[in-house]
Amino acid sequence: MAKYNIALCIFLLSLLYITHGKLKNQERRKRESNKFDVLIFTQRWPLTACFMWKEKSEKHDCSLPKRDEWTIHGIWPTRYNTLGPEYCNKSLPFNPSVLAPLKSQLQENWIDIQDGSDPYSFWKHEWYKHGTCAVAIKELNNEYDYFQEGLKLLNTYNMIDILAKANILPGQKYMVENMLIGIQEILNKRGQIMCAHNEETGELYVNEIRICFDKTLQLIDCDGIYKFPTNCDRFKQITYPSSVPHNNRVVQI
Repeated sequence: MAKYNIALCIFLLSLLYITHGKLKNQERRKRESNKFDVLIFTQRWPLTACFMWKEKSEKHDCSLPKRDEWTIHGIWPTRYNTLGPEYCNKSLPFNPSVLAPLKSQLQENWIDIQDGSDPYSFWKHEWYKHGTCAVAIKELNNEYDYFQEGLKLLNTYNMIDILAKANILPGQKYMVENMLIGIQEILNKRGQIMCAHNEETGELYVNEIRICFDKTLQLIDCDGIYKFPTNCDRFKQITYPSSVPHNNRVVQI
């Protein structure tokens, strides 16, 4: 009987040790999943985004802002040389009513290009994928502040103004190096440019421009982020379109 009790105690202690170890590993992985080095503020050129959406189906229409301006894609917590973290906290649900005071601004500046879609679906996606990770930053630690900060950043760093100051204007073609230099000259920091590719014509279009911030929301160089400084062909001119490529039909909002 005594031997049985000893064996049972040893088994229970072993089980407790294993369970405790698993919980510690889960906690460690959770903490690591929330770690990031930099915040990427991503703006996209709606005319290129519309082209990409239309290329998926001839039935697709686009919703574009009333003015020619860059719009927000998101604020993305990011580790150097990789993607993510993403979807950090499932216990932070998206609440559409929280964004009611910002809705009109978001509909103009943080828009879903896909016409007919519920705009809240795009904002919900950005919140779950990136916002729940960004809450580690004081200024972004809830849904309202995350989206409000995006609007503030756009107001300060709107690429339609920054590129214009560098004499980079829609309707023209540029070498990507010249665009990168132009951004750096105006902001005194290095950014990232991402292109979309027209498989039929081989033409490249400016799609996104990304600038980076540290955890105190100070502008920093984007050195070290994934695909820095560009995915564009550095030996070809890229188009900064002034209309949707292929003259695809769009819907103004």
